[in-house]
Amino acid sequence: METNSMSTAAEAENPGEDGSDVVGVNQLPDNLKKLYLKAESALELRNWGYAMSLLQAVLKQEPKFLHGRKQLRLASVKENENKKGVKLGGEALKVMKMQGQVKKDPLGVIAAVEKDVLATDPYNAQAGQLLYEAAVAAEMPMTAGFALETLTQGHPDNPKFYHQLGDFYLDRKKFAEASEIFGKLTEKDRSDIVATKKYKEATAQASITSQKWDADGDWRDLLKDKDTAANLEADNKAGMTPEMLRAQLEVLGAEYAEDNNNLDVCKRLADTYEQLEEWESALGYYEWAFHLSANDPSLEKKVATLRERISKKQTHDLEAFIAENPEHPEIETYKTQLAEAKKAQAETLIDEAQKRVDRNPTDNELRFELADKLFTAGHYKDAVKHLQAAKRSPSLRIKVMNMLGQCYDNMGISDLAIQQFEEAIAELSVMDDTKKDLLYNQGLIFEKTGQEDKALESYKQIYAADYDYRDVAERVEKSYGV
Repeated sequence: METNSMSTAAEAENPGEDGSDVVGVNQLPDNLKKLYLKAESALELRNWGYAMSLLQAVLKQEPKFLHGRKQLRLASVKENENKKGVKLGGEALKVMKMQGQVKKDPLGVIAAVEKDVLATDPYNAQAGQLLYEAAVAAEMPMTAGFALETLTQGHPDNPKFYHQLGDFYLDRKKFAEASEIFGKLTEKDRSDIVATKKYKEATAQASITSQKWDADGDWRDLLKDKDTAANLEADNKAGMTPEMLRAQLEVLGAEYAEDNNNLDVCKRLADTYEQLEEWESALGYYEWAFHLSANDPSLEKKVATLRERISKKQTHDLEAFIAENPEHPEIETYKTQLAEAKKAQAETLIDEAQKRVDRNPTDNELRFELADKLFTAGHYKDAVKHLQAAKRSPSLRIKVMNMLGQCYDNMGISDLAIQQFEEAIAELSVMDDTKKDLLYNQGLIFEKTGQEDKALESYKQIYAADYDYRDVAERVEKSYGV
């Protein structure tokens, strides 16, 4: 497991307004900056042990260098991830000896716990807790927060650390982060009443905080009562400007703060954020609405759609970064991260789709969605059984046969693939995009199986209706020597 400890270059150089207790790279004295740059080079070369010794030296003199501490933790995780062995309890004894020094010498404790425990056991629970307490005593809240974040990463099944981190965020009025943490707790344990209450409180506060706007805004006077807000929302949504939607959010946010168990308000908030294309905020409210609705299938589908959209955007952004920065010193690391992200994304989408099918086994549309995810991930054999079941649905039948044909083709069962395409084509009288796609796929298989004349006939039907469709013009004209 890899800790999410890497900071961006901008964060490392300029900690930002939350970083009054944090020193950035540019604020390091020259001698420490040189050591850090050596450590950075060692990290790029995956010389984890050497990087750790350099970073420990930097942090001993400048403990507020949070980016360096995050790099140190990453190096420790990498250095120890393939080492297996039995812990003999020595770390616990070391931590116990240090605990008595937290108030007297918190910075000394931070340096000692990093070197003597976390260097060899980066997710040690007692050491992580001690780092948190020492950072609080040293008035270094950003470092304290990092200690708790690392504990949740290393112990994802321990609710204690999530509660502690969520409370930490609430105390610092970081409501969006608190909402995310308590939301994870409610997903893991619906009976956790404390987490549920704090999740609702944090989500409401995050919504209100995010909607702060100019007190002279033209819309504020229009929203003095709920009747005006209702009228505004009843307008044609397609014609609502971003300012109108923001105004709507302010009123809905106030209603939500009064009663965050109001399903209708929660759904309207989610819908408004979706219209603004603020997908993360929309997802948060749709997830809570789904919980309040006792698992409404339509809301479940909304949640799944938005999760997929957000996940794809993240991988798309990473792909764009890689394409635009081919000479970046860590480009291979980013490529690896992209491949891992895509794999994890596919597995998550399949897992969620499978759960929806398990809950509604007779819903053929859900079966088709699952098959589509399996097909995209290259699991053709697994997709077939769900497609065969979904084929019974008249509204899905043609799409199902198209995908079934492609599955059979990828599995090397060409005769069944051709049969599916022929059956689907025979049921379509109009030459629309669906029929063109079927004919094209059929032509490809005919080519693959050496049936050139039949392939040409498939392409010619498309050519006669749509000259510009894919590369059919080139294929047809080439066969005539044009």
